[in-house]
Formats: sequence, C-alpha cells, structure tokens
Amino acid sequence: MKTWTERLLMVLLIGAVGACAPDKPKAQDVNPRDHFVGEWKSDDTNSQTHTRIQRSGDNFFIHEGLNDLTGIYDSTAQAIMIDNGVKKIPVKYLPETDQILVSGGSRDAKFSRVKK
Repeated sequence: MKTWTERLLMVLLIGAVGACAPDKPKAQDVNPRDHFVGEWKSDDTNSQTHTRIQRSGDNFFIHEGLNDLTGIYDSTAQAIMIDNGVKKIPVKYLPETDQILVSGGSRDAKFSRVKK
C-alpha cells in the first residue's frame, strides 16, 4: 500500500510541475498583420525599386518609388486591401515562402522580403 501511495504522489507532483511550466508562444499568437511590414522586392522584374510597408493598427502605408499607397487589413480575407480608386487590390502574405502576393486583375505579382 505504501508504494502505491508513493507512486500516486509522484504522478501528482509531476503533473503539478508540468502545469506550472511557462507556456510557449503559439504560432497563432503572432499578429498576422506584422508579416507584411518590411522591405520587399519584386520577383517578377529586375527592378531595383523596393517596396516598403509600414503599419499602424489595421492601416498600412506602402511606398514604392514615387508611389504612396494606403491599405486596410481585412481579417476575413487575411490580406491588405488597397483601394486604387477603381477597385480593391488584395495583398496576401504567403507563409510557406515568406512572400507577398499582389493580385491585380489578370496578373499576380510576387514580392520577396529584402534580407538585410
């Protein structure tokens, strides 16, 4: 009976220590909006012009060459929606490749993060 009680106490002790261990950050705890922020270069052209994306809450500020654009994060589409006055253009983050995809009409353009 004594060994059974000791085993039960050992199991309870191990369970209590495991329950008190610090939690590891989960992938879903990372704000998906943060993936867009940074400097990007086009994979489809040889352009030396880089695109810079900054964020303030759900608002994004996109600077490319002489163009300044704004966009708003759409949590349903998980994309930045840029309104160019004619239509809304989605910018999606591709986690598998750490790229962004800009879908404009019949053409898509991929951008890779500029490594510093």
